[in-house]
Amino acid sequence: MTGYWANNWQIWISAFCVLSVYTYLFKDNTLYRVMMQIFIGINLGYQAIIQWRDVLYPQWYLPMIDGFRALFGGAGSPYGALWALVGGIGILFYLQLSRKYASLSKIAIGITIGIGAGLTFKSQLGRNIPQILDAFKPLAPPIVRPQPRTTLKLPGSAFEPLVDDSLAIFVSGNTIEADEVLGGVRVWQTKLPSAVTGPPRFVAEKIMVPCLTEVVQVDRSTGKINPITFTGELLGNREGDPLKVVAVYRQPQLGHGVELRAKGSELSAYAIKDGVAEGVHAGDFLWSATYPEPIVSVQSFDGIAMITGPKVSEIWEIPPPQPKLTARDYFDNWVSVVTIFCVMTYFFFSFKRRGPMIAAVSSSGRWVLMIGLGAFFGNTVMTRMSFLLDRLMFLIDDWLRPLWHQIFR
Repeated sequence: MTGYWANNWQIWISAFCVLSVYTYLFKDNTLYRVMMQIFIGINLGYQAIIQWRDVLYPQWYLPMIDGFRALFGGAGSPYGALWALVGGIGILFYLQLSRKYASLSKIAIGITIGIGAGLTFKSQLGRNIPQILDAFKPLAPPIVRPQPRTTLKLPGSAFEPLVDDSLAIFVSGNTIEADEVLGGVRVWQTKLPSAVTGPPRFVAEKIMVPCLTEVVQVDRSTGKINPITFTGELLGNREGDPLKVVAVYRQPQLGHGVELRAKGSELSAYAIKDGVAEGVHAGDFLWSATYPEPIVSVQSFDGIAMITGPKVSEIWEIPPPQPKLTARDYFDNWVSVVTIFCVMTYFFFSFKRRGPMIAAVSSSGRWVLMIGLGAFFGNTVMTRMSFLLDRLMFLIDDWLRPLWHQIFR
């Protein structure tokens, strides 16, 4: 029995506290008030220690002391001494205990309320704006489609850029340039002897660029033009003939579960197979987007695509295939819109009715509002009931069951 008490005395204290608080269910009594005062005192003492250890000491006292030391020739920033002003403002709170200087406490109260209101407004705005944006749901199938998002702009190119690991090689006019694909940082840029007339290609560690008069060899790491060892004749041109630029059909690029097809300045996306999203089948049209100029090439990577035009290239974040909405989804969206409209009408015209139509809509808004408040209240009650059940299970499983086994074992 001694071992039982040595191992379970904390549980007995917890059970006694719980039962003492539950005595209020019968009537107000001294035991309940004593336990509530003990709970409040313990909680305040705990919060005071936590505030000093985690907030005041590291974030106020230490910077202030370091600031005063710096003022008298020590190391650190003397601006830390300004924290003493913050402490002085905090002391103004206690002037509420003085009838003569109680009005000075309003300074600290006003500063605290202003800061709290600003932080609350900022946090509420940060939480509510995404909810408001998510509330704009489609009310009919063709209204809203996912769209790619431009994350980065890169130079344009007359031909499909060469991609080498994280670098992309762009050629335009008589310029060749290398940029980081994911960072948009220019690594190097080189002027060529004449205009580029064909797509460049990698040969070992060099880039071969066909120009009007010759084929230029460029170092892929530095962009330095090396001594020319090839001529246009070796690429199939007759001597003296410029390289002819011809249109080349490019296969649609595959990326992020979609097939991208470019036509003119329009880029369209189609599903590549069944099941990429709920209700989506192979070949289904997903979305289309217009590029600001004719598309030269499309190169896809993991979830992104590089769209190249003659003047500018862009990195697009490709949206994943979205599940097709069913009739129930549209019904839910309509219910949401009608509910918001009715409730707003009720609040705007709750004091003065302007005709039978507004009165009917306002009445519907009042009913919807009461239903919502009832659901919220029910959810609150269920939350409190879950706490009650948790304490009852504690009394049964952690207190009474071990005691029963100890007595009747």
